[in-house]
Amino acid sequence: MKKIISMLLVMVMSVSLVACGGPDKQPAIDAFNEASTAFNEVAVVMNENPDAFPDEAFDVMTQMSDILSQHKALLEGDQEISEEKLNEMIAWYNEVDEWVAEVKAEYGIE
Repeated sequence: MKKIISMLLVMVMSVSLVACGGPDKQPAIDAFNEASTAFNEVAVVMNENPDAFPDEAFDVMTQMSDILSQHKALLEGDQEISEEKLNEMIAWYNEVDEWVAEVKAEYGIE
């Protein structure tokens, strides 16, 4: 009986360690969702009227789109992401938000 209880305790402890794996992705997921929503609003307007925007804006938009796609795959995946990487991602989403705000203000996008 003691062996069975010991085995059960070992199994429970192993499962609890797996459940604790790595830093919380949720703040990065929330920041990603906000940034990608704002980015998509600008992207729709730019794609509807491409002649109203300079090529540089489309270059930046393309680069940001690629990075957002990469981050989406990371955040949705099972791969563990370091706290440092998550913080870098969140900081970058703030840059996306700033870019979106600048483009909206400059071109009167609401």
